Amino acid sequence: MKRILFCLAALISGLISWAQSGKNMVIIKGTLKGDLKGYPKIYLMTRSNTDSAIITNGEYSFSFPFEQPVFKSLFPEYLRHGNTMYQPFGILIAEPGTYYVNAETSTGMARSAEVKGPQAAELYRKFEQESSAAQMTISKTLAAIHGQNWYRVDEKDPAHAAVQKSRDSLQDLLYIPVIEQLLKKHPDSYAGAFVLSGSGRQIGTLEKKEQLLGLLSKKMQQSDAGKKFSDHIQGIKNSGIGKQVKNFVLPDPQDKDFSFDQLKGKYVLIDFWASWCAPCRQSFPRMREVYATYKGKDFEIYSISIDENKSAWLKAVKDENNPWLQTLDNQNISQSRFAVTGVPSTFLISPDGKIIASEVGFDPKGGSLIEQKLAELFGKKVPSPAAVEEKKKPAAPVKAIPMTRM
Repeated sequence: MKRILFCLAALISGLISWAQSGKNMVIIKGTLKGDLKGYPKIYLMTRSNTDSAIITNGEYSFSFPFEQPVFKSLFPEYLRHGNTMYQPFGILIAEPGTYYVNAETSTGMARSAEVKGPQAAELYRKFEQESSAAQMTISKTLAAIHGQNWYRVDEKDPAHAAVQKSRDSLQDLLYIPVIEQLLKKHPDSYAGAFVLSGSGRQIGTLEKKEQLLGLLSKKMQQSDAGKKFSDHIQGIKNSGIGKQVKNFVLPDPQDKDFSFDQLKGKYVLIDFWASWCAPCRQSFPRMREVYATYKGKDFEIYSISIDENKSAWLKAVKDENNPWLQTLDNQNISQSRFAVTGVPSTFLISPDGKIIASEVGFDPKGGSLIEQKLAELFGKKVPSPAAVEEKKKPAAPVKAIPMTRM
């Protein structure tokens, strides 16, 4: 009898445990109809993790435990083959539940995929579609005003200021209202906080950003995404030219704490980057030339990675083997102190700890604003890049990767 009771108790315990774990699961049920070109696999990815499933009769599924809000991208394997351009398509997973994704290959997931399920996922998908339409209108208007190649205008070009002014005005008129509508209608949704932590960093004045944050509920302002946006606002206040950089401490590759105060008395080029950022890693050869020119002259380069995957960071540090300081940003310093909106981003700090120059992106041909400042300070220019085959020469400065979904 005791044995029967014990077995019943174990069975009941197992059923309760199974029910509880089921409540904490994320299930993605998808359909992708159309020609897969013989490649039926589909990937579900974040920057640090990739899962895959087989599309059978146009259907596939994923399941995993919910741990915290996450944005996961779907990538059908057939897009790797042929000349099809892939536009990222993702799902905002803010809570456990079942998420339904329906799409067709003929129109592409980014354009036509339908997402059903928990509210935040549906709201974010709606925002994607509305904001995409707004951005398309902005792009067409800028092309009409400044020419079809308006987006290629470099910061050094005299026309850059006019293009930027037009773009800011159009975003105020067309793009920001899409965000405001989401926040006003759903102040307690994680979708709003997530949008601010990504797209919100790219647009608007400081005053407008503070207004947008105020539209979130107190609960969402305290969410991880809400705090990131709040940190970004504080970073804007901290990172202007002439601002004093307060001390911060981050871990190096050996897990030893490194204090920024240790660099007092030197000019410091702070470089924000990530292992997954191709432009960042393309910038390193030129940065090594900068380092070779000024090292030993009260100058130091200090690279700070925004990687969330520590192993990927450590591997990239080893592969690049750059001869300067490296740490991992596990304190969100990139936002709270510097308001970084894309990587690579660089800041030149004076010996007394003040910001004297900053840039987003880099020019592989040299001659950037920061290089000009260094030449002025040290009385010596960094040599021009060695001649290479014409087809290998970068045609234009490399833009930074926006931190829209980071």
